Amino acid sequence: MHTLNGTVLQPRSADTCDVIANASVQLNDDGKIAEVTSGKASTSGDAVGGEGCWILPGFIDAHLHVSQWDRRGLDGSSLFDWLETIVHPAEQRMADLDFAGDLAERFVAGMITNGTTTVAAFGSPFATATDRVFDVFARRGLRAIYGMVLNDMNWPDALCVPADEALDQSRELAVKWHGAGDGRLQYAFSPRMATCCSETLLHGVVALAEMIDCHIFTHVAESSDQEDQVRDRFPDYIDDVDLFDDMGLLGPRTLLGHGVCLSDSQRRQVAGKQASVVHCPTANLFLESGLMDYVSHRKAGIRIALGSSIAAGPEPFMPQVAVAALQTAKALKVHAVPRRSYPVPTPAEGWWLLTRGAAEALNMGDRIGAIESGYEADCLVVRPEPWIADLPTEQQVSALLYTLRPQQIEHVFIAGRRVGV
Repeated sequence: MHTLNGTVLQPRSADTCDVIANASVQLNDDGKIAEVTSGKASTSGDAVGGEGCWILPGFIDAHLHVSQWDRRGLDGSSLFDWLETIVHPAEQRMADLDFAGDLAERFVAGMITNGTTTVAAFGSPFATATDRVFDVFARRGLRAIYGMVLNDMNWPDALCVPADEALDQSRELAVKWHGAGDGRLQYAFSPRMATCCSETLLHGVVALAEMIDCHIFTHVAESSDQEDQVRDRFPDYIDDVDLFDDMGLLGPRTLLGHGVCLSDSQRRQVAGKQASVVHCPTANLFLESGLMDYVSHRKAGIRIALGSSIAAGPEPFMPQVAVAALQTAKALKVHAVPRRSYPVPTPAEGWWLLTRGAAEALNMGDRIGAIESGYEADCLVVRPEPWIADLPTEQQVSALLYTLRPQQIEHVFIAGRRVGV
């Protein structure tokens, strides 16, 4: 049994982030948080942390691509040029199982180094590679929602799998891995985006996701060019949200990546079906796709998580992705008329988006994302700059978000187990 001592950062809601000084977090042998107390450090069990340390919920990255882990920071392209020159070759490498396993090891090490304890990630179009990556996740202890990416058209032939074959392979993977690792691993059916998928494939995804009770991951409204392609491919539909809604893909277990170009009517459709949008601000800027209107998404009632969108996003450290979300909102405020009409999210909301808020978007809000009794013990022990402790609480929350760095993470726990690179 582990004991974590330090100051607890506790995101309560999008508006509230508590700071509990001199706290002690007891982890039980079942991998859950047994108790959170304040006032005196505990020396029971295997104690870590102490004076100068903070205890944070593990970070949640709700949109990224495993096969692109070592292709971060390759600038100079718009979305579709980048897909052709960077993504296609990166995915093709995953046909080599030894390479896929090695990359998965490096990916997990990178997640742990950056304090990410839960990922919602896209795989490659190769079933054997997807299986190998799951095996690494299981052995290394990462919490993951993951699945074979699906596309059967408008993509390089070597990376396309016919709909029936892809659905059969995905079903077999879901049966094997969904709920594995004591529930730490879940399967996601992952049609890449509307223009790469036939109606047969999309209908099959809906049927399987309902049968096995899995998530659905896809991309929507990532750029204006993408939206134009959707209308050309599906002239009977207004856009990809309209298409996905009609085919039954939108629902409480659906994660929609990016959502940069969502209109008011699209926001209402997404919110009405209780689907979630994953905001990927660093990727949206990197590929010059646009600035997602986070405030309008929230006003529409959409659940929102944050994603690094590796490798379109070059930054794997989720607090910096949250900072980018705040900075994007500030940029939109500069051009709002009048400026006061655009309320910028606070640092407290930034913390909420990469912990409890993300967990709620993943339908896991009762299990992860908080330092509370009964929650899965996905926790970080960090040692930030000492001057932060002398600030008022609200300023502590802000300074920690903006200045925390991966090198200041001392311990990472997932399901109560201390994990390392």
